[in-house]
Amino acid sequence: MLELKQIYAGILKNVSLTCAGSGCHAISGPSGSGKTTLLNVIAGNRPYSGEILFHGVSIDRLAPWKRGFRYLNQRLYLFPHLSVDGNLALAQYAAGKKRDKAERQKLLASFEIAHLAHIKPGLISGGEQQRAALARSLIGNPKLLLLDEPFSNLDRELKVRLWNKIMEIKKSLPVLLVSHDTEEINALADVHVSIKDGILEIP
Repeated sequence: MLELKQIYAGILKNVSLTCAGSGCHAISGPSGSGKTTLLNVIAGNRPYSGEILFHGVSIDRLAPWKRGFRYLNQRLYLFPHLSVDGNLALAQYAAGKKRDKAERQKLLASFEIAHLAHIKPGLISGGEQQRAALARSLIGNPKLLLLDEPFSNLDRELKVRLWNKIMEIKKSLPVLLVSHDTEEINALADVHVSIKDGILEIP
């Protein structure tokens, strides 16, 4: 369970939120309302005041790489000099996991890109890069998946295929999704909250 208590950071004002140990929480709101700021606070990428608890334990003093969360947005940040498989292998190492090639191949196959394992990201399509980035975010067995409109530039057919993957993932892994897409929110969210001018609006 993720708990945010009286968070202030940039535009965010007194944000408190509790997310269950599985399922998908979606956050929507106009541009500049604080959605991305909130995800960066949770990921540990920017300073804040207030308190963040994960399973009842404060993570405020933990560096981003020690929180065990994975953050994915439209930029992907795949290493261009490494193959798709190399990107996943590096993520395994960074998470302190064994570099298990069979596990990487199984995950890539689940995203229908196992045949691209030895190709560099710059030589595959945008949709394939997106699937590779999502696979990389999962290979280290994260405790929480933070998604910041990662599918907004994809065509609807690929979006729906990835939504189906997220629906599987959220059964065992909590997902916090920022989206402006009403159809996406309706498809994925178990809980939907909105934010405006840095203030969280919970129905």
